[in-house]
Amino acid sequence: MSVNNDTLKKLQMPLTLKWLVRGLKPDNIKPTEMTIVAYVDARQVQDRLDDVIGADKWQDDYFESKGKQFCRIGIKVGPEWIWKGDSGIETLMDASKGETSDAFKRAAVHWGINRDTYELGEVTIKCKVVGELPVPIDEKGNQLSGQKLLAECKRIVALRDSDLKFAKNVLPFKSAINTEVKKPKSTRRKIVEPLP
Repeated sequence: MSVNNDTLKKLQMPLTLKWLVRGLKPDNIKPTEMTIVAYVDARQVQDRLDDVIGADKWQDDYFESKGKQFCRIGIKVGPEWIWKGDSGIETLMDASKGETSDAFKRAAVHWGINRDTYELGEVTIKCKVVGELPVPIDEKGNQLSGQKLLAECKRIVALRDSDLKFAKNVLPFKSAINTEVKKPKSTRRKIVEPLP
């Protein structure tokens, strides 16, 4: 099987998402909101590449640059290897392994794998306690999972996309309105000396 544009588009098909709860608000006893992030693991990405591209038509390569772990994924398109890559960040569980896995998954995003959900980032969603665990809910109080949870997260993200974001070098910024108190001009005359 040769890799072509149609094959590469199949990489973008949705993967089954996993969800990580990053925090509960206002507290862990009676939370009303939870902050969650959708993710896939490296094995899911590897399986997608094997299933769509073929195990013999992709490879990954790791290297370190400026203290960061990088991964690039090469896919053989015709006679050529095309490479796309990214760096990873350490995880709380296992710093170096997490950084390597993150670099691999981020490189896969450049090929379209999990791109639509990767861009969600963290989402704060309503929740309620069922049994002893908090679960995400919609605005009517219905428990969410699977595609319904993803759809609600995308709706929430669409609402927040209008928020302003400032680069670190922008703040503090000067107001467009000048708030400085101007000193009154001196009433003393300046004596001008004649030129020699």
